[in-house]
Amino acid sequence: MGIIRKQSLRSSVVTYIGFAIGALNAVLFNKFVPAEVYGLTRIFFSSSLIFYAFASFGTATLLNKFYPYYRDYLPLKQRDLFGIVLIVSMVGFLLVTAGTIIFEGLIHRKYQLAPLFLQYFYLLYPFAFFYMLFTLFENFSYNHYRSVFPIFLKEVTLRAVTTILIVLMVAGLFSSVQFIYAFSCLYAVIFIALIIYLRKERTLQFSFKTSSVTRRLAYRMTTFNLWIFGGSVFVAVQQNLDSILITSTNGLVGTAVLEFNTYVSNVIQVPQRSMIAIAVPILAKAWKDKDMEQIQRIYTRSSMTMLIFSILIFMLIWLNLESVYHILDLNPVYWTGRYIILFYGLGRIVELGAGVNGQIIGTSDMWRFDFVSNLVLIALSIPLNYYFIKTLGINGPGIAQLIAISVFTIIRFTFLLRRYKMQPFSLKTLYVVLLGIAGWLVCAWLVTPENHYLRVILRSAIFAGIFLLPILVFGWSQDVTESWHKGLALVRKYWQKK
Repeated sequence: MGIIRKQSLRSSVVTYIGFAIGALNAVLFNKFVPAEVYGLTRIFFSSSLIFYAFASFGTATLLNKFYPYYRDYLPLKQRDLFGIVLIVSMVGFLLVTAGTIIFEGLIHRKYQLAPLFLQYFYLLYPFAFFYMLFTLFENFSYNHYRSVFPIFLKEVTLRAVTTILIVLMVAGLFSSVQFIYAFSCLYAVIFIALIIYLRKERTLQFSFKTSSVTRRLAYRMTTFNLWIFGGSVFVAVQQNLDSILITSTNGLVGTAVLEFNTYVSNVIQVPQRSMIAIAVPILAKAWKDKDMEQIQRIYTRSSMTMLIFSILIFMLIWLNLESVYHILDLNPVYWTGRYIILFYGLGRIVELGAGVNGQIIGTSDMWRFDFVSNLVLIALSIPLNYYFIKTLGINGPGIAQLIAISVFTIIRFTFLLRRYKMQPFSLKTLYVVLLGIAGWLVCAWLVTPENHYLRVILRSAIFAGIFLLPILVFGWSQDVTESWHKGLALVRKYWQKK
């Protein structure tokens, strides 16, 4: 866990900086940019994720699973696995692009309520292509234990460039059309930066010549990839189904409302995103070495750490949401989707509280179950999203997500418990949940000053004290305690220099 904790802490800091910039962007979009344009940028992201899932054929997961063998048995220049991944993904992208051309008529019929999306659909191709390339090389970087810089590019640089584009448009130096064109090139910018970094680190080396490791593992890798491809597609569809359906039924304004509130709830996922980036290659090596104690240790500690951070972040958001809307004077149209934050947030807590269970399954020999569980998830998500969007409108996807993620998480938890006798929970888990509820009750019912600035300050400070103090005093999470002490050490070091 030393490598995971160290890099995860750095990655979390970088990611939170990125989310702060993203929050600024969301406010700028909210106040100064037409909702249709904001909705267009969001549907570009959702569509690109689905593009990538189909085009890559699940090869990023293949890379994460089998790269430890190449790392152990081959010098850098002879490792051909990433070369295979690139070839497969390029061919896949051409096939997906051809599919969108063939079904152009269907796309136009389904998105009649989003004319701006149809007008600029062709810009989705460069956006999705460079998104795919960046994601593949990002995973390549992770597998060389270099995660911080690609996370910096994705979380900070991408959003900072977006901020510049928004400011240029607000200042009248960019038209909306020019903004859309520039936005479609964002991933090309950070992809080039990642290539330069990998060359500088001397890790941008791989082969297109078939190696002895590939010949030996060819059958296992092919079988694995055929299964995992379906799972990756199901995950991509499930994660972006809500925005696709909302765009089709409510237009790009509905997409903007959904994605703005979804973005707020996504702040809760920062600890998970950072930890997964580091944990996947370590879990893959642990499975290779049959180190079950290491896997159980990562499972337990990741569960407690992510549960604590997810509850803390969610409660701070939900307790202060109304005050923040008043302080920032946000567009009232976005307030209509506030319950998306509530239900998505609760779903994130359920998911993060279960630790890195999906990554444990995905890197194990039982990876077929990853496909099966994702199939269950998409089977639940499609009818639930359709039903709740039809009956509840913009807030429907939140309830659908909470139900689907809860069932999905229970299935994976039960599988690991029965198959490997592993589970991450203890009485400490219950104590943390009860602390979160107690802190919310105190702040929501007793801390209600009329001044919204004062309300945010008091609620945040009181909840953090009620929630974090017992965790630190009793040492319920080693990672949280060590991170706290390291933070204090940095503060002391700073003041000593002063």
